[in-house]
Amino acid sequence: MPAISVIIACYNQEKYVAETLDSLLAQTFQDFEAIVVNDGSTDQSKAIVEQYIPKFAGKLHLINQQNQGVVSARNNAVKAASGEWIFALDADDKIVPCCLEKMYAAATAGKGDVICPQIQTFGETNERLFFEKPTPFFMCLNNQVCASALYRKADFMKYGGYDTAFNDGLEDWDFWLNFVDDNKKFYRLDEVLLFYRILKKSRTSGVDKKKKQQIRARLKNKYQKLYQKMALKIFAYKLSRLFWHKKIRNGKLQIKLFKIPVFSKNIEISSAK
Repeated sequence: MPAISVIIACYNQEKYVAETLDSLLAQTFQDFEAIVVNDGSTDQSKAIVEQYIPKFAGKLHLINQQNQGVVSARNNAVKAASGEWIFALDADDKIVPCCLEKMYAAATAGKGDVICPQIQTFGETNERLFFEKPTPFFMCLNNQVCASALYRKADFMKYGGYDTAFNDGLEDWDFWLNFVDDNKKFYRLDEVLLFYRILKKSRTSGVDKKKKQQIRARLKNKYQKLYQKMALKIFAYKLSRLFWHKKIRNGKLQIKLFKIPVFSKNIEISSAK
């Protein structure tokens, strides 16, 4: 039984999936299996993945299904997984060679129930992504953890997997709120381990503002008790933002008072080799 099952939901990613699989082949930690769910791709994604099966020497498994969306694809991949730990990787992203090694070391050292990587974008943009600490408060305010994080399969089974009600977006945030509600601990590593591809058009970029608001409302209704507990803190935080605001972009921290910049500082996070 492998220590980690890397799950990859793939839909029409013939341009990028080879790069994703190459990053897996380059891992310094080899106690893993990879499960690719081809979600009814109409391009050459399936054929490309099949070409990689011999390269993985029995560690790469391909599941084909009719197009059902990323939530179903991830759920089916995890159900087929035999590893204790799950790591979701998008079929157009890539990880550095020591990614699985460092995340597994943190997990087995008891650092957290969910181990998160630092992230850098590539493609349309090239910048470090900065998130607030994944505390219960900040996790309720906005999602602070990307879908590519390490967690136990036992927790996936406990929470019933990814909720298909969020197939149009925020399914990862909804999934992580299960952990928040269950008092689980999140831990973020200090190095960039994941490269997140930015495309001009993505699954969520085409969702209009009204639809996004409806999805967020659905999420808050689902975790009503959790949000009621955080209501006062959230109100106070939003009120404070009328007077001061912290923003991190392109590796620079900027603080504004009454929308006037008063402080600026460069922030660096190491990129793992």
